[in-house]
Amino acid sequence: MLAYVSKMVPLLCLLLVMQACNTDKTEAPVLDTEIAKEYELDLWETLDNNTRTFQIRANTIQSQDCLNYYIESSISRKGSNFEINLGKPQIPSVCERGIGTAKSTLDLGIISNGTYNLTVKLGQIVPSAGRLVVSNGSFYLSILNPIGFRMTRNNLLRVPDNTIWGYIGYDANVLPVVTQFFTDLAGISQNIDLPKGYYGHFNLLESGAIELGNAQIATDRPMQPILRRFQANEKDLEKLIQTYREKYGQSVLIRLRNTAGKEY
Repeated sequence: MLAYVSKMVPLLCLLLVMQACNTDKTEAPVLDTEIAKEYELDLWETLDNNTRTFQIRANTIQSQDCLNYYIESSISRKGSNFEINLGKPQIPSVCERGIGTAKSTLDLGIISNGTYNLTVKLGQIVPSAGRLVVSNGSFYLSILNPIGFRMTRNNLLRVPDNTIWGYIGYDANVLPVVTQFFTDLAGISQNIDLPKGYYGHFNLLESGAIELGNAQIATDRPMQPILRRFQANEKDLEKLIQTYREKYGQSVLIRLRNTAGKEY
């Protein structure tokens, strides 16, 4: 009997060790290196109807075979805690032909200055915890270990009130007209010195150059960007732009907008 027990003890130990190994493997946390990056998240502040709202915009990294694929998504808030859930790209009922990424816009609403907890969940993947810091000058989202997605950027600067921006496109033969327009505009507005960085609606480079998003530029002609502080009577600006449009027609194309959401 003792000999039988002696033979069984090593076998039982081996079984216990194997079971422990299997349990460890099953319950091991999901690591970032094990999950492919499926999504990109970017920061945005809408400026419409004198209201500012903060958004996180998601898109797939991989292109889809329709322009109107969308990402199933939701957002919830409890006090200072936000939770974002991202599902799989959804096939539209009617395909808009073309190649593009699936998209989703998550609206966090009007957010007061302060620090917030923000968690991103992708299905059953371990949640990614982060912190959102909101100030008068910027939104800053820090997620140390994003699992299944990547951040396009962590910092979004906020466009100050009473700012106008846009561009003037023109035919090459009317360059003196453009020079005169900037002179007239300077008579009712002021230079603005902003910190360099990304504002969403435009990007202010270290060189001082202004980059506008492609969606804002509706001309393939030469163009010069515009970035000014405007605190005068709005009718003066409208009158100036209308004067140039009536006098020079299609030779110049002026597009401006302000922080209240108005486009000129």
